[in-house]
Amino acid sequence: MSLKITVASNKEGWDIVMNEQLIEALARDERVEVSGFVPRYTPEQRDQAQRMNISLYDAEKHRGYDSNELLSFPPDDRKIDILIMHSYGRDVGKQAQNIIKSKRCKWVLVVHIIRKELEKDLEMVASRSGDFQESAHQLQVDLCEKADLVLAVGHKVEKSYKAEMRTPIFTLIPSIPREFLDTQQHDRSSPFKVLLSASRKYFEVKGCAIAAKAFNQLEDPSIHLLLVVKEGDSASAIKEAMVEKGISPEQLEVRRLFQGYQEEEWRRLLGEVDLLIKPSKSEGFGMAGLRAIAANLPVLISGNCGLAMALKELRSGNKHVVDSQDPEVWARRIQEIKEKDEKICRSEAEQLKNEYSAAYNLQDQVNSLIDAFSEMVKSDIQHGVKETL
Repeated sequence: MSLKITVASNKEGWDIVMNEQLIEALARDERVEVSGFVPRYTPEQRDQAQRMNISLYDAEKHRGYDSNELLSFPPDDRKIDILIMHSYGRDVGKQAQNIIKSKRCKWVLVVHIIRKELEKDLEMVASRSGDFQESAHQLQVDLCEKADLVLAVGHKVEKSYKAEMRTPIFTLIPSIPREFLDTQQHDRSSPFKVLLSASRKYFEVKGCAIAAKAFNQLEDPSIHLLLVVKEGDSASAIKEAMVEKGISPEQLEVRRLFQGYQEEEWRRLLGEVDLLIKPSKSEGFGMAGLRAIAANLPVLISGNCGLAMALKELRSGNKHVVDSQDPEVWARRIQEIKEKDEKICRSEAEQLKNEYSAAYNLQDQVNSLIDAFSEMVKSDIQHGVKETL
């Protein structure tokens, strides 16, 4: 009998590359039956689920609830053996506490980021009543403690949470995103374009200030920086903040990604730039870097990213990692890539992609994960039988 697995998330979380990879890998295994639970899902998400040959469910109807709150109310007629819920800050993840009571299922919590590192560069959220409110990181740890199993995306996230909890933890390393493998690269020309995924809220965390200061030190007007931001972020505010940190406005472009078209727009971006950088002060993994690697694009990844930990395990991985937050070091590494022969850059990028593909196959990891799921459910059944004797 197939294990019934439901992957639950809000609309934004459902669209992340890691979630899609996990669902596709689960759905390929005949031992499980996979469904998705996304309150108020979009038509695009419904079509995507059909392509993956899985069912996508909306929430039970409750008036006055927003879409995140509706995550507490999966369909009454849906049987669940394993609930996989992605966790994002305060808004998503906690709802699993209600679901496991009504469905009597096992709870698997997926964690992507290390909140305590982000909170160093973010203002703490105060409760409206003025009462004490635990940090988002402590909430994440508490949820991990309540879950039956924690899925950590990357070894950096795994090591952080493993030190603070007793719950079993399983580490998943994302695979190369196949949808970017055939990205057509342009011939290098002037200006030399560098791509950085940015955010106003996480300006410091994502290393935007480091990048701006590095460009100020480059003193090379032929190198331009292209910032990509999510829909809803303030492009003008980010550009103003970057200029304040030292980059010339003439060297800077900010482009917004629109919800529902991100894959198409990422393919276009990766095909028009010469280098992707991630000078992050903290990053759980760094999927933008993995997209670039899939597209045979040269990358420079901060040692503070989970992706850098994965790269360092590869034969040529270290040459793509920058273990420094010094803008001068980043400026020098960017200049080196620009001055290196284009064919050599492409060859090294392809080598990195091939090494990564060989080392990190998500399907193999998920095969072991399903074994763990089966043991969890089997143990629960055996425990129930003993109690009835």
